[in-house]
Amino acid sequence: MASSSASALDRSERSWSADDTFDDDPDIHHDAFLPAPTDSSRSSLLQIPPDAASAPRSAPPSVNPRTGGGRPVSAAVYSATHAASQSSRKRASHTVTGSAVASSHQPASPAYIDVYQHPAAVAYAAAHPRRQIPKFGPYLLLQTLGEGEFGKVKLGLHNEWGEEVAVKLIRRGSVDSSVRMTKVEREIEVLRTIKHPNIVRLIDVIETDKYIGIILEYASGGELFDHILAHRYLKERDACKLFAQLISGVSYIHEKKIVHRDLKLENLLLDRNRNVIITDFGFANRFEHRADDLMQTSCGSPCYAAPELVISEGLYVGSAVDIWSCGVILYAMLAGYLPFDDDPANPDGDNINLLYKYIINTPLTFPDYIS
Repeated sequence: MASSSASALDRSERSWSADDTFDDDPDIHHDAFLPAPTDSSRSSLLQIPPDAASAPRSAPPSVNPRTGGGRPVSAAVYSATHAASQSSRKRASHTVTGSAVASSHQPASPAYIDVYQHPAAVAYAAAHPRRQIPKFGPYLLLQTLGEGEFGKVKLGLHNEWGEEVAVKLIRRGSVDSSVRMTKVEREIEVLRTIKHPNIVRLIDVIETDKYIGIILEYASGGELFDHILAHRYLKERDACKLFAQLISGVSYIHEKKIVHRDLKLENLLLDRNRNVIITDFGFANRFEHRADDLMQTSCGSPCYAAPELVISEGLYVGSAVDIWSCGVILYAMLAGYLPFDDDPANPDGDNINLLYKYIINTPLTFPDYIS
């Protein structure tokens, strides 16, 4: 039954564009991160195990979203030791867009006077002995954490106090149309207005002549995808805890009249305490000026697509689409593979039309190790 070569991850990444992304790290130019002048696929890994027999399953019990266990991911948890000092909206080293973005907060006692002695910087220098560590505003840029539609996400270190952040670098050349720039601006605007323990927090926005940098909290545990892969599938107790946190965050944004529209395992991170962090609001949209949350633009990842996105090109309820995606995520946590991933006529899942037909017409089954 297993999908042999194309992965759930490969398929979910089809929501990304094939437009320009950053060159490999050795080719990143340090002058690209200077301040703007004042006048200017992984192969398929989540597979259906051969012993996954079909069986009915009962719904998991409700749990407190703040209890239970889990493991860390790529966007982060803010340290409570940081003082609540608000930065000025301009710094000598970079330009900050918008007055509503809370900048990173300096700890009362900096842990690293020499940021190059931070363990992350030392490890990066050891792995790349001939490469100078580039800077972006007040941050050192270290290894790549992931890639998105318009660029890469890098691990960053504040050069004064060593705070770890995730730096989402967007090359201006990749957002050369008004539609793409609107998407970036919308993501920033949405992140500015939400504050929830299970949603990634925006720290700062930095602009140079070549890049827009979205500075986010760093979650050290990686993607939920990799966490499931490492365990084959999750115990129901652990899945209940993580799912409750996911629903808590999704319910919060829906109350704020925001829909995410790209919920998937790769966009769920884990902090060091194994709590879910929802990230990547690139497809998010608002519906506060409407009587309902009807949306028109179909987006997101095919494997997580709700039936109404599959069978119609008309309006759809954005919040309902998010909930369907949450159900797909819950199934993957419990089963260790995505639902509707076992079509013998489409084993690699690369035929989107066949995948959609399979989603619509195939009864959902569960492996016998799910109670």
